[in-house]
Amino acid sequence: MLVLGFGLVLLIGAAVYATRSRRSGLSSAAAPLGLKALNGPTPFSAEEKKGFNLFSRGYGGKWTNMFSDNVEAPSALFFDFSYRFGLRFIASRKYYQTVAAFFARLTSLPDFQLTPATALDRIAPKLGLQAIHFESRPQFGKKYWLRASDEIAARALFTDALIDRLSTTDPSAAWYVEKSGRWVLVYRHGKSCAPLGLARFLQNARAMADLFLTPH
Repeated sequence: MLVLGFGLVLLIGAAVYATRSRRSGLSSAAAPLGLKALNGPTPFSAEEKKGFNLFSRGYGGKWTNMFSDNVEAPSALFFDFSYRFGLRFIASRKYYQTVAAFFARLTSLPDFQLTPATALDRIAPKLGLQAIHFESRPQFGKKYWLRASDEIAARALFTDALIDRLSTTDPSAAWYVEKSGRWVLVYRHGKSCAPLGLARFLQNARAMADLFLTPH
């Protein structure tokens, strides 16, 4: 019992150290980029959270390490988000991802969820689940799973030109892009950004977001 207790203390201590070390590393990486720690509640409303697929997954969702360009009125921020999926206390897995968020209130973007197509997504139609496809760009449906409550508005947004730019910006179809309310989220599911890679992560995330936020 003594050995077991000591081992438990070591595990807890290691977890606390890793958490503090990551927070410190991200803070140091964020400062040169003009980003500051954003404490307190997240800037997302309860309704906006419901509209994001990421925040609706599993259980035990947690936002940590949030940094923004303006603590009073943020227009760009990043944070770590984690959640558990599976059976509570029996068999579950914890997913971690670093997420970039960009303010989209001044745009007319419809709400949508764009995710890389997985094997499960590809058989979803057989289960009665449907994604939005485009006859002029058949490869799009093989690489991505697009959902939106307003299909007409989503089709107007996803023109052939935008789909072509998306293929160029994200050739491996690895990024997730979601729009809900005032915000656009960009992330890679299950992928946390190391502090040393923060600048590159934000640059790539911004390039993805700009496909939708910047008129072309």
